[in-house]
Amino acid sequence: MSAGYFPKRETLSLKDLFKGLATASHVLHYHGVLDAYGHVSVRSPDNPATFWMPRNVPPALISSPNDFVEYKIEDASAVETNAAKGYVERYIHSEIYKKFPDINSVVHSHSEHVLPYAVSGVPLKPTIHMAGFLGTTVPIWNISSAYSSGSLQDVLVRDVPLGASFASTFKPATSTGFIYSKVRSALPSQIGGSQEPDNKPNHSVSLMQNHGFTTVAYGIEEAVYQAIYTQEAAKAQTSSLVLRNAYVGHVLEGKVDVEGGGKFKSAKVKAEGGIAYLTDQEAHDTWKSIQTTIERPWELWQREVEVHPLYRYDSSGTDYD
Repeated sequence: MSAGYFPKRETLSLKDLFKGLATASHVLHYHGVLDAYGHVSVRSPDNPATFWMPRNVPPALISSPNDFVEYKIEDASAVETNAAKGYVERYIHSEIYKKFPDINSVVHSHSEHVLPYAVSGVPLKPTIHMAGFLGTTVPIWNISSAYSSGSLQDVLVRDVPLGASFASTFKPATSTGFIYSKVRSALPSQIGGSQEPDNKPNHSVSLMQNHGFTTVAYGIEEAVYQAIYTQEAAKAQTSSLVLRNAYVGHVLEGKVDVEGGGKFKSAKVKAEGGIAYLTDQEAHDTWKSIQTTIERPWELWQREVEVHPLYRYDSSGTDYD
């Protein structure tokens, strides 16, 4: 099998790929990014026209290679006719892979910490240097504008048109400079595909109104990192907003009319205690720096789920042993 999706690895077997997907699912559950719902996928290293993701099973309970299904990117149909039942929202993944040939891993989450920013009108922004990948703008997709006439309006991305509409939010009609310059592929060029800017998303994270968020990346470890730190950034921002609103002070600015009894003239009330978000340059540079260290948290997260009794994975007795 081709060189792989993990930093500093020369080769990657299908067995290793499945183990990586299982570990990613377990890690994301352990950190509360996924619960019984949500999913992570990866593009097939030797066939860019297909991708792998778990069957319809809670992420924490993925336990063997038999829990994975290979899908066609063209229409999200299973490669094998007798494949296990899959997730309804696999079209999120297939359409992102279709639109962005360089993207190799996708995480979809309903994180309770991120969801408020998909319903409140408060923009999600990077408050911590660990989340520079968010950039200064995180788009929000409203599925209600993409429903076809007479379709089931259950807020699920359950077909190709809805998946294509959502995938387009990662590359709106704006400059490609921000995300293209700071999100670099960890893969060899023969796997990464075309290096043209048009194949790169402008955003690494997109919110889904009333639903959750999705993040796209060039490898499994990077996708897991971005999913976890999107949630951490949301926690930090929410705490900052709550603290600011509870403690904010106000200053009255203006001129004092001494002869008029000390009243203010042309007075303005100025709030104190604004939230300091990363600048565009800071977001760019922090992500560029952090990107070289992603294997460090991955090593920790992998060990956390290895020693936890809930998470099990066994490839013995399969063709991938």
